[in-house]
Amino acid sequence: MLRNLARPAIRTAQRRCASTTTPITSEIPLTNLELRWKTLSAQEQGSLAKHLEQIQAGDWTKMTLEQKKAAYWVAFGPHGARTPLTGPNHGLKVAAGTAGVLAAATALFLWIRSKGSEKPTTTTKEWQEASNEYARANKINPITGISSENYKGDGFIHLTKN
Repeated sequence: MLRNLARPAIRTAQRRCASTTTPITSEIPLTNLELRWKTLSAQEQGSLAKHLEQIQAGDWTKMTLEQKKAAYWVAFGPHGARTPLTGPNHGLKVAAGTAGVLAAATALFLWIRSKGSEKPTTTTKEWQEASNEYARANKINPITGISSENYKGDGFIHLTKN
């Protein structure tokens, strides 16, 4: 019921739109539409799309090459919702931004590290040798580790300089 009441209003609006947009389409040439699309107003774009839709409703063999190109551009061109999100040199901008962030993070890390206190005592070679003796005395990891027979590894010694 509600649909039937709305149909006359929609048809009336379509007739008004068609009557107001018909003169505009006759003024707009279809050649090089790709280059001029952004300069057209929204009303001109809409009336041109409606005009091309009416042309396509007829026999396609009677359409000119310009009309076919324009219809394709209006339907599938990179405008409106299909506008690309990225522009030229976007990858270069992302790479430069990433390199800048990494450089800043490295500089911050090195600055914090330079302002830090002395190294902990557990990183000295003497401490690590003492850890090896403790592991052998308490038979830590007797199967494959430092307390096993014929063990040839360094144990807990990981640093060669103090």
